[in-house]
Amino acid sequence: MWNTKSKNSTDLTMTEGDFGVSLPFVIFGIEIGSQDTIRMTIKKTKNGSPLLEKEFTNITKNTVELSFTEDETLLLKVGNYLYSLDWYKGDQFMYNLVNNSKLKVEDKI
Repeated sequence: MWNTKSKNSTDLTMTEGDFGVSLPFVIFGIEIGSQDTIRMTIKKTKNGSPLLEKEFTNITKNTVELSFTEDETLLLKVGNYLYSLDWYKGDQFMYNLVNNSKLKVEDKI
């Protein structure tokens, strides 16, 4: 189950093991093209190595559908992480959309 702290927050919460359900992430202030890529990087600490890097394409109306596969969620155990979202046009980096925001993975009761 995905949750956000508030409507304007980039902090995210999910339940351990959840996969296959998208969280629509709307980007304001710039125009993201349907051929562009958003890369999500998840780390345990700010200067740590990436635990998961995932690219999202087919962006419609400036909305990225954030989701994970079952194998990807196995990498995210209960705990706190940081994530970033970067915008690319082809191989060219354009803009850091979200930098070191919190991602909390909660225990499933």
